Amino acid sequence: MKLNESKSRNGLASSIAMICLALAQVNPTLAKQSQAPFNLNAVSKVKWEECGEISNHTLECSRLDVPMDNWNKSSGKSFSIPVIRLQAKNASATGDRHILLNPGGPGGISGEMLNKVIGEEFHLLSFDPRGVNGSIPRASCYPSDDQRAESFRDNPWDLEFEAGEMYTRAENKAKACIDTMGEHGAYLNTPQTAADMNSILNAIGQEKMFYWGFSYGTTLGQTYAQIFPDRVSRLIIDGVSNLNDWYNTFYFDESLVDTDRIFAGFVEECFKAKDACPMNSIKDKSFKSSSELKTYIDDFLKDLEEEPMPVYLSNSNYGSITRRNIVTNGIFSALYRPLAWPGLANNLAALLNGNSTPAYAAYSDSWVAGLLQDETNTFVVQNDNWKTGVGAPAHGIKPIQNYSLSRPETSLLVSKYQGSDVFDRASWSIPTTHEFHPQYHPEFPRFETAEPILVISTTWDPVCPLVSAKKAHNSFQDAGFVEQKSYGHCSISLPSLCTAKHVQRYFNDGVIPDTGATCGVDAEYFPAPGRSSTHILSKEDEELLAALQGLADERIFQSFLR
Repeated sequence: MKLNESKSRNGLASSIAMICLALAQVNPTLAKQSQAPFNLNAVSKVKWEECGEISNHTLECSRLDVPMDNWNKSSGKSFSIPVIRLQAKNASATGDRHILLNPGGPGGISGEMLNKVIGEEFHLLSFDPRGVNGSIPRASCYPSDDQRAESFRDNPWDLEFEAGEMYTRAENKAKACIDTMGEHGAYLNTPQTAADMNSILNAIGQEKMFYWGFSYGTTLGQTYAQIFPDRVSRLIIDGVSNLNDWYNTFYFDESLVDTDRIFAGFVEECFKAKDACPMNSIKDKSFKSSSELKTYIDDFLKDLEEEPMPVYLSNSNYGSITRRNIVTNGIFSALYRPLAWPGLANNLAALLNGNSTPAYAAYSDSWVAGLLQDETNTFVVQNDNWKTGVGAPAHGIKPIQNYSLSRPETSLLVSKYQGSDVFDRASWSIPTTHEFHPQYHPEFPRFETAEPILVISTTWDPVCPLVSAKKAHNSFQDAGFVEQKSYGHCSISLPSLCTAKHVQRYFNDGVIPDTGATCGVDAEYFPAPGRSSTHILSKEDEELLAALQGLADERIFQSFLR
C-alpha cells in the first residue's frame, strides 16, 4: 500500500506530547525471554514503496501488521502501523543500519535536519505507534473530530469549584473510550509498543536496536531497554521521564518540579535582552530587575484569573482571555521551545499594554482544539499506570477533590490545571493488561543492556526535569550522560554543536562521554535584530548548526495540558 506523502509527513512528524514499584508477577527479563530469538532468515521483509523525496534523499513508506497482544497472539487480531524511512547515502556500505525515532519522523523537516545531524551512515526510520495518527485502529474516544474539539473546549479546569463536572465528564469519557475502541483499547500501552519496535526490526532484517527517543520517547526507550536489553546497541533518551512515576504514581509530581524556574528564566532572559524583548517596556514602566518584571506579570495573571478579559473582534469571532488559556496554551507550551520565547514575549507585551487580539488569536481554546487528533495520550497514560481505575488512591467527587487539594502544588504556574487528568485516572475502567514493572536503582540493581545507553537532558526542562534524567542514568549500567546547559524540552530545543557531536560519536562509534560532560548552546534566547554570530566555523559545522537551528524551530512537540 502506498501512503499519501502529505499524510505520512504530517502524521509521523507529530506524536504524543507528554508527560515503579516492586517486581510483581513477571520480571522484565522474563518478557524478554518470551520473544523468539532473532533469526534473519525467518522474518518477513517489509515491502517499501517510494513516497517522496527530501533534499535528494528518497522517502519510502510501508505498513506493518503487529499483534494486538504481543505476548498472547492467539486472538489473531492486530494493529496496522505505518512506517516511513529516509534513505541515507552511505548506509548500505555499513550494513543498512536504521535509527528508529520517536517522536518525529523522516517525512518532514525534522527528517532532513536529523539526517544532517546524524550523518549518512544510518537510514532514519519512524512509525506511528499503535493508536497514533495513521495507525489502524486509531485511538479514539469520540465518534468525530468535532466532538473531540468540543470536549476540549468544554473541559472543566477548576478543581475547587468544578469537581462535580470533572467527575461526570471522566466517568462518561471512560465509557466512551471503551465503546469506541472495543477490545483494541486495552492493548494501547507502552510495553506493547516496545514489542512492536522488535517487529519493525525483524521486518527490516536488523538484529540490534539503534534508537533516539525524545519526551514520551524516553518512556518508550527505557521500557524497551528493560524488557529487551539484549537487543540494545545504541539507545539515546533525550528529555527524560521518570519511569517509576509513569507506571506507579497517581500524581506525576516530579514532572513539574522545574516548571516555575523555567518561567522565571524566560523573564530573566527577557530582562537581560533589554530592547530585544518588548516586555521590558510596558505602559512606559521601567523595570529595575527581572524579579520586578516577573512580579508585574504574576500580578497581571492573578488579576486575569479573577477577572477574565472579554475579546470582541466581530459578531462571529469573540470570546475571552483567562489566566488558564494564557498559561496552558501560551506560556507553558512556549517553555518547551525557547525559540518561541520572542513570540510569547510579543503577545504578552501586547496584552499587558491593553491589546488582547494577538494573545486571543494565538492561545484561544478553539485554536488548540483543532490540533487534537486522537486519544492516544489518554489510553497510554491510563493503561500503563498501575494507580488508575481500581488502583487509584481515591474514588468519587469529594475523596478525589480532597486528596488532590491536600497536596502541595509542585508548580504554582500550572499544577492547578491537572484536576481533569486526576479524575480521568480514577474513573478509568479498562483493566491493566501488561505485567511490566520498571526497575530503578537503588531499589534494584542497575539494569545491564548489551551496550550502554546515552542519557541527555537540558538543565531546565519544563516537563522532564534534570532530576528524572539523573535517576534514569543511575539505573542503567555504564550509561553515558550529557547535560546541556539550557532551558527547553529535550536537547534539540536549542542548537548545540557540542551535544550534536556527542550524539554523532555515540551512534557511529559507541563513544560514551566522559563523566560530568556538559554542553553549552549556540543560540540566544532573545537575539537582537541584525546581530550576527562572531564565531568562525568550518563549513561542516555551519551546516550542522543550520540543521540544529531547523530542528529547534520545528514544532515536534505540540504539548498542552488536557
